[in-house]
Amino acid sequence: MFKLVTAKRSFAVFMTIVMLACVISPSASALSRKSYTITNPYESVTWGSTGAYKANLHTHTTFSDGQMLLPDVIERYYELGYDILSVTDHGVIGRAWDKEPEMVPLIGYYAFIEKTATLTTERYEQILAGTDRGGRGMFNLQQGIEMNALVIEKNHVNGFFSEFGQNYLGVENDFETAVAENQKAGGISHLNHLGDWTGGGGNADKNRSPEVLGLFSDILIRYPGCVGMEIINRVDTITRHDRILWDELLKIVVPHGRNIFAFSNDDSHVYDDIGLSFEVFMLDEVNNDTIRTAMENGSFFAVGRRARAELGEEFFGGYDTPYPMATGIVVDEAADTITVTAENSSKIEWIADGKVICEGNTIDLNDYENDISSYVRFQISGDGGMCFSQPFIVDDGTLGDNISPLPEVDTESILAKIMAVITALLNTKIVALIKKLG
Repeated sequence: MFKLVTAKRSFAVFMTIVMLACVISPSASALSRKSYTITNPYESVTWGSTGAYKANLHTHTTFSDGQMLLPDVIERYYELGYDILSVTDHGVIGRAWDKEPEMVPLIGYYAFIEKTATLTTERYEQILAGTDRGGRGMFNLQQGIEMNALVIEKNHVNGFFSEFGQNYLGVENDFETAVAENQKAGGISHLNHLGDWTGGGGNADKNRSPEVLGLFSDILIRYPGCVGMEIINRVDTITRHDRILWDELLKIVVPHGRNIFAFSNDDSHVYDDIGLSFEVFMLDEVNNDTIRTAMENGSFFAVGRRARAELGEEFFGGYDTPYPMATGIVVDEAADTITVTAENSSKIEWIADGKVICEGNTIDLNDYENDISSYVRFQISGDGGMCFSQPFIVDDGTLGDNISPLPEVDTESILAKIMAVITALLNTKIVALIKKLG
């Protein structure tokens, strides 16, 4: 009997200790939860008071290879309610819209068909002030240019805020020179419609190749003046898989301390191109300095009326349908959560390492620790198209510990051989002579 009582008391003491341990000590699951430092590209935004400004940073006129006169381009964007516009003709630095820019021979061939034109000074001032649009003016972001003006392989780069690029014809398959010289001149740049160059529009795997990833990750890491890339261009045919390229590059460059901001532009050459793809900048006021800061910090969104890979090949949001847009973002580092509110939205998806890991307004990073390596981003779908956020860098304390070497570019690859042949052809005496005469 004594042994039985002693055994019961011992068991009771044991269970009390176990219960106290459960109360006092963190659970195993709590111990495993990571604590993240979250870099929020929208940290400067005061939601509810900061303005949202619709912008297009890539368009053409008859001053290069566009089919539309400059005044017609300006008036159409103004009619569609744009707040910011940069005219980025090939090899031609954008100026005031009532002044004729310097044209580049061999490029502005439409000038011989359509003739060129500018706004009158009176109309230019009206548009800047928005006197016939309720005081809502449209800002002229000058010094915009599409560099590598005469290349055939479409290795185009948009430059801003510098005087580099005028009459620069470029070298086939060379992105770096334009990026480097623009940065050296004090400007910033973004890479244009990369799927056109990689062939990724027709074959997504080309946007995952070591040659492509090695080339662009190297440029992005070494040149901070190159702030990002277009993820959507025009009707999103050649760029339909450029979100894959964006995510693949993010996985490489974020551990090196770089982010890649997404741009979405019309690249308009004809009337029907206008109004398809744009940025929405979050600004307290609109001027060169605030726009540049937003481009460098990522406080803007990329919006596409079409997003073929995500919404379907035939989807078109329409020119007048309200587009989906974030109306608030709350980052709670203590809880390791990011919450977004949106308008004109049917679905919010969260992406990490190129995969949709969850849906809904809020993501709890701890619920997806095995899916997240260095960043998350969200995309909002709606009847008017798709809105893409910039990436939030998330660091569990190990972000820079295991940096992988950049993918090596195989100079013996078929792609490299094709490029070498093209380059050789374009450096023949005939082509060289034409360029020299130009």
